Formats: sequence, C-alpha cells, structure tokens
Amino acid sequence: MKFKIMKLLVVFVGVIAFVSSSAFAQDSVVKEFSGSGGKNTRPFTVKDGWEIQWDAKGDIFQLFLYTANGDMVGVPANQQGSGKGSSYQAKGGQYYLQVNAIGNWAIKVVQIGGQSSSVKEDKNKPKKTSSEIATFSGSGGKNTRPFTTTGPWEIQWDAKGDIFQLFLYTANGDMVGVPANQQG
Repeated sequence: MKFKIMKLLVVFVGVIAFVSSSAFAQDSVVKEFSGSGGKNTRPFTVKDGWEIQWDAKGDIFQLFLYTANGDMVGVPANQQGSGKGSSYQAKGGQYYLQVNAIGNWAIKVVQIGGQSSSVKEDKNKPKKTSSEIATFSGSGGKNTRPFTTTGPWEIQWDAKGDIFQLFLYTANGDMVGVPANQQG
C-alpha cells in the first residue's frame, strides 16, 4: 500500500494540542512592532510560509491580519491575559496588522527558513516518544507551523478549557478537516 507524503498545518482554538513538528532553521525576522493599546502597523511583505510571534503583557491582546489593500484575512491572536504566542501563515504577500490590546505588546513577523535535520533539545520539555512527530501547546487560537507525515497517523490532545477546536490544513492553506470540536 502506498502512502502519500503530506505536509500539514494544524490550527487549534483551545488550550493544548499534541501533534507533530520538526526543528526549523534559518528563520529571519522581517519586521518588528511594539506598543501599548491599539495600533495599525505599516505594511510588510513576506513570502509563502511565515509566522507572527507575539509577547503580550496586558489583559487583552487581539491581532487582525489584513492584506495591504484592506481585506481582512483572519484573526491570528485573540487572548485574555499576558502571554506569548505564534501563528503560522501559509500564503505570502503584502499585509498589515491591526492590534487591539490593553497593555504592552511586542510582535515579530518571521519568514520561515525551512526544516532542519538537527533537533534542539529543550531540557524543560518531556522527551518525545519514537513515534511522536511533534508537540504543540498553547492557550487561545494558534496556527502551528507545518509538519510532514507519511502513512497512517493520529492526532492526540489534552484540552483543559471550555472549548477546543482543531482544524487541519495542508501547508498551502487548504482545509482537510476538523479532527476536534468539543466543549469542556
């Protein structure tokens, strides 16, 4: 039986999702923004496969993504309370961000450089089992970086919150399905 190699992206809304990923190399910062409260950023240009990373220090942090001509693309961040996060974006182009926040925040727009064959060990994270491709965790909405898998595989999660939704996409942004949609 032949299995198709798939590069996938998982989007989750909830608290914790466990799936797959590899170490990434040669990421480059395209733009950095910081401030307090609300702000529209200046436009920036990225190629396919990029990520928005943030560190919010206040009570609310919302991030809206727009094309340079003003069309809303999505909501990469919507969190209550302080915290760091990231949101992968598949399609390149010219964009700007609208920030709605209570408190200080910092944002980096990062061009993803590709996957590295060497994996950096994080002493604070439990080691992956031999069959585990990657682990993602967080609180609130997030787009993960893509991961590659072959053959049969499964997604396992442990969600602690009122709602947990998991949307599965190919790396180019096409929706594959909704593996999880639960309350409580």
